[in-house]
Amino acid sequence: MTDAKRSRNQGELESAILDVLWSAAETGTSPLTSQEVLERVAPDGSLALTTVLTVLSRLVDKELVVRAPGAGRSLLFSAATSRAQHDGALLLKIFEGSDNPLLAFSHFAKSLTAEQLADLQQSLGRE
Repeated sequence: MTDAKRSRNQGELESAILDVLWSAAETGTSPLTSQEVLERVAPDGSLALTTVLTVLSRLVDKELVVRAPGAGRSLLFSAATSRAQHDGALLLKIFEGSDNPLLAFSHFAKSLTAEQLADLQQSLGRE
């Protein structure tokens, strides 16, 4: 497996695990054990628990996931931020890295639906 393919697979698995943790938070079932994360990410048994633990550890190092002691020797995992907070931080990073943030935002805004634009305008009007 090439490094690029391995990196893409790791990124996809990180995203899948974050999705599981965000969904758990949204439904009030957070935090989750690593076994619960595994069962939700790969119910078909296609992943090993050690793989999920490695990715969870990497996400903890990136401060995207919080790890806490559970019952006995188990560990509990939850997302460090909400899905919306995470997405907002990513957008901010993109705009900050742009030579012309206003132009980048303009291109982003053009892709929004009328309803999304109205929601954005409403949220910007709040203080």
